Amino acid sequence: MEELKNSKTESLSTSSFRSAFWLGVKNGLVGPAPVLVAGMMGFGAMSHGVGLDPFFATFISLSVFALPGQVVFVEMVSVGASASAIAFAVAITSARFLTMTLTLFPQIPKELKEPPRLLTVHLVAMSAWTYCMLEFPKLKNELRYGYFVGIGTICLLISLPATLIGYWLSDAVPIWVTYALLFVNPLFFLMSFTEVPIRSNQLAIVFGGVSSIYFFQYYPSNALLISGVGVGSLIYLIDFFFRKFSRSKN
Repeated sequence: MEELKNSKTESLSTSSFRSAFWLGVKNGLVGPAPVLVAGMMGFGAMSHGVGLDPFFATFISLSVFALPGQVVFVEMVSVGASASAIAFAVAITSARFLTMTLTLFPQIPKELKEPPRLLTVHLVAMSAWTYCMLEFPKLKNELRYGYFVGIGTICLLISLPATLIGYWLSDAVPIWVTYALLFVNPLFFLMSFTEVPIRSNQLAIVFGGVSSIYFFQYYPSNALLISGVGVGSLIYLIDFFFRKFSRSKN
């Protein structure tokens, strides 16, 4: 009787993962995947511009699977940097994925017959993470892992032909178009956070973005740090204390 019960539970878990996986694939195709395609096409065009082999560029998309890290990789290869320096720079650039993983995976309960989680960590990307964080509250716990794997898998697979297409089309479109495509993915990530109901987050994005225009004119090397960390944190603290003061008066 106990064996029959375990068998039914295992079968249910497998079925849930499969259905959630295909739901993730379906939503990924109409959600983050098109954004990722644009970014990977820009990366492919950039790789062509520095003279990389198209299939080596595609291998970078597969192995790194993070546009900022891929851009750093290509730029350092183009100037002849050592392998150790490239590996260190890409690792530092991709350090944000640690916090993404730590916020995403605790929301996914452990299920029977699921793929090893250590392998699927590679599927954590900016677009897939953003979409999962928005959709997880709407999904049952047992569907979340399959949903994440589905979105991550389709995003990874679609990035490979997108890199090749961008590489081969780079001569047919103006260079500013190909480089602009690189910013589609971070822009999608940024705009996703404007949907959050927390006012301080929205204000930090607006003021941090506007102030970056000014700081870039005078401090181009540190403009992102000053406007993002400095101004963004300042606006957050101002709004935090303003709300705290308002509550104390009420």
